[in-house]
Amino acid sequence: MPRVYLTEMDRISARFAAWVYGQMKLRKISQRTLADKRGISHQALSQKLKKQRFEFEDFVFFVQEFKPDDKDLRDLSGL
Repeated sequence: MPRVYLTEMDRISARFAAWVYGQMKLRKISQRTLADKRGISHQALSQKLKKQRFEFEDFVFFVQEFKPDDKDLRDLSGL
């Protein structure tokens, strides 16, 4: 089986997607509600989270929406 090597950006994107999912669960926000706030379809949001492919504007939106604390930022950066 071939080995898959993740880049640091892949790792950060995976942690970020997991954090967004966690925030959604914690705050009881559905993907549809979050997608509506972001101005995209819930299918588009689902794909972004599943494939961990975010644009800069996505990062800005999620940070403004969920306001990470210092612990969240450390966890997201992997430090």
